[in-house]
Amino acid sequence: MQVTFTGDSFGRVVGTIAHNGAQATVSGSDQVSAMEDLRLAVESAADGHGECFWHEAMVDTRWLFRKEGDIVRVVIIRSTGTLTGWEHCFWAECAAAEFQGAMRAAMEDYRAVA
Repeated sequence: MQVTFTGDSFGRVVGTIAHNGAQATVSGSDQVSAMEDLRLAVESAADGHGECFWHEAMVDTRWLFRKEGDIVRVVIIRSTGTLTGWEHCFWAECAAAEFQGAMRAAMEDYRAVA
C-alpha cells in the first residue's frame, strides 16, 4: 500500500492512496484536524475498526478501516450532498502490518514537512 499526504497554501491536506491498481486522491479543508482525526482512526483500526471524516466546502470524505484477523479493509467514500449520497472512491485489502506501516510512515513524513 502506498500512501502520501501533502499540504497546500490554503491549509488543506491532500491524501493519495494506492494498492493493487486501485487509487484515490482526497482532500480535507483543515489539515490539522483532518490529520489528527485520521491518526486516531488508524490507531483504532488496530483494535478492529476506525473511521474519520474529512470535510471540504463541496464534498465530505469518509475513511473506513476494518480489521479482521491479519487483514485490513480500507474504504474511502465521498458525498457531494444529501441527494447524491455516498460514492465509492477506493477499496482495498492488505495485511494489517502493511496498512499500519504505510499509514504511520506517510503521517510521519507529512508531519516532518508540515
